[in-house]
Amino acid sequence: MSAQPVHHASSGPRVPVSIDGIAQALPSPADRMAFYREIGPLEDPVEREAAITSWWTKAMAAAYGPDRAGFRAAVSARLADTRRPLPGATGE
Repeated sequence: MSAQPVHHASSGPRVPVSIDGIAQALPSPADRMAFYREIGPLEDPVEREAAITSWWTKAMAAAYGPDRAGFRAAVSARLADTRRPLPGATGE
């Protein structure tokens, strides 16, 4: 009797939602440099979170390649979560 791998609905490439995780998953050195140039000067937490989410989405798209359905399933929860207002945000 041998152990069989467990397949979860969310299996597939996973890119950590962190600066290092995103940078490592980007497909080219030019993408990594553009990412660092955009993230580096951001001080506002809302702007930083928006940039991280945007680049994370690009890194996930690269990780999933042609598997568009898998990509959509993998990012949908994170993108839905980012559409909610942050605590203390005025919505102006």
